[in-house]
Amino acid sequence: MPYELRERAPRVRCHSCGSVKISAVCHHCGRPLCREHVRRPAITSEFEGLGLRRTQPHHCATHDHVVRASLRQMYYVAGGIAAAGLLVLFLLPLAGVILVLGSAGAAGLIRYGDRRRDRAALLARPALPVVPSIDSVEVREVLRGELVLDVDGTYRTSVTPVDGHIKVETTFGRPDQDRLREYCKKFRLSSREDVPFSAGFLVLRGPAGLEFTDRVGGGLVVPLAGLVGTQPFLASQDGPVSAKWQVRLGHRVTGVPGRSEIPLWLTPALMPESDQRILQLDLQWLGNWPSAESGLDADRVERLTLYVPAAWGNVEHVDGATVGSRVDPDSGRRLIEWKQISLDQKKRRHTFAVHFEEQIRLSDVIKGALVVSFRGALSGLEGVDLFEPLGGRRRGGQYTDVKTEVTADVELSLNGVRYQDIRVVPDPRKDDPLQIPEAHEFPGVIPDHDTLIALTDAMSTDGYYVKRVIENPPRDRGRADLVNRAWDVAGRRYFGVYPVDFHLVLTGEEAYGSDIRAEAGNTKVRLYVKGAFASKEMEDEIESVWYGLQGIISETLQQRKPGRSHDEHHVGARHRASDVRIQELKRRRERFEDALLNRRISEDVCREILAHIDRDIAELDEGYGGNRNWEG
Repeated sequence: MPYELRERAPRVRCHSCGSVKISAVCHHCGRPLCREHVRRPAITSEFEGLGLRRTQPHHCATHDHVVRASLRQMYYVAGGIAAAGLLVLFLLPLAGVILVLGSAGAAGLIRYGDRRRDRAALLARPALPVVPSIDSVEVREVLRGELVLDVDGTYRTSVTPVDGHIKVETTFGRPDQDRLREYCKKFRLSSREDVPFSAGFLVLRGPAGLEFTDRVGGGLVVPLAGLVGTQPFLASQDGPVSAKWQVRLGHRVTGVPGRSEIPLWLTPALMPESDQRILQLDLQWLGNWPSAESGLDADRVERLTLYVPAAWGNVEHVDGATVGSRVDPDSGRRLIEWKQISLDQKKRRHTFAVHFEEQIRLSDVIKGALVVSFRGALSGLEGVDLFEPLGGRRRGGQYTDVKTEVTADVELSLNGVRYQDIRVVPDPRKDDPLQIPEAHEFPGVIPDHDTLIALTDAMSTDGYYVKRVIENPPRDRGRADLVNRAWDVAGRRYFGVYPVDFHLVLTGEEAYGSDIRAEAGNTKVRLYVKGAFASKEMEDEIESVWYGLQGIISETLQQRKPGRSHDEHHVGARHRASDVRIQELKRRRERFEDALLNRRISEDVCREILAHIDRDIAELDEGYGGNRNWEG
């Protein structure tokens, strides 16, 4: 029969039967006991006179004993018998003598028994029981490591061994001072003697894959003990009415899967359409860490500290509550810090955003530190239970403030960050209205369907995909001879798989005479181009679409002016139309050369467009007898 051995973290169990339901511990040795195996003597004077009448001592089978009370009160009985014997002596001499001698013998036996009980009590003397109030109990485990994003975009993490601590904050009071004085009197001790004290026991609850580093040996039951000499408050007669006492136990986590990796990722990004001024940091974490059986839930970001270049300028806006932003005098960088940011475990993601005054350079590096707390302990510890010095469970003694903190030094290179923005042409914030105007007017051009057909055919011929053409209802404004026309044309052009959208609005007036067709008109064209880009080359391509479309619009509508109709079939008219076409191509070529000189488009894009224009000119030359001088 196959079987599998699995390593399990130890947990506290009853010393006798192995039950995990612990109700008490032996106040002598600290052995955990279930309800069935705890020993509680009915009558004992082990802690008599120390103000603990309502508390019974708890023992294991090994240390089960009874400390009998002193026999000093029996002296009063013997004395009473002796007094009665003296009275009877005058009436019945023989009976009186017997009573007197009997009382003397009883006194001797009482003294002998009392001395034996005193010696037994001294030999079984427990530590001084003190009952300080519990202020807080916390369990913290820390996983430390690094989060590094290299220049080449490689994400690296590293960790160190997991350590932690259990901290108990208590307060001693006047009853503990009084108990020390009664304790010294009970056991005939000097007030200067450095007696041991016990404040109870700390019992780990749940599986605990850990080893204490501050204790030699011992198990998962920790005595809260010390010496009176280390607590001056207990022996002092005057002074404050209370004193703090802290117990801190360090430990390291052992035998837990998943502790060899950091369950966090902090990824930088630049917010689209932010002019490269908004930094985003996406924090993500594992949902089943360290394992699916015992996953820890992310609680909050305790602290996120960033050191960014001062050249990015002042912080104009920050998402989330920050402690502050200032320039660090030591590093010369700007310090930005967040604290106590709650996390949503279901989303397993949180985004931080910072808007800077200046642009963010992609060659820079961000440094800082990140601390994220998770609910629960990496070791599997569920909490701690506190027990009294006599072994019973403290009232309200279950504490579950248990967290694991993941602390990471952060170093993130922005070299591999892809910034994407939206370029709209024309853009009043970036473009010169003289070079890239918002609208062009074409006097004498009639804005009818023939003009639209010629324009869309020209765009399609040059590789522009026209998606839709919408004609708005004509309006006459109360005049029968004058009609306003409006057309919407939308489409896109692809550079590889990246689209660039364009929107053209053609408006104008048509003047009518006696004919059914318009005799004259005026046309205005508004052209808008929009596309997403992640590099300067892609931005130049978006601008080239505007220049290309503007050239097509100008060439096509110039040919639609009176006297340049496409219905003319004679050669002279065809030559005049070709002359206009070539002149428009020359002007278009000059505009792209100016754009290249002003660095509005890249050299590669400009070279491709100029080659296309040159081919068009060459085709016109071939159609009309070879090369001609078109200058002027």
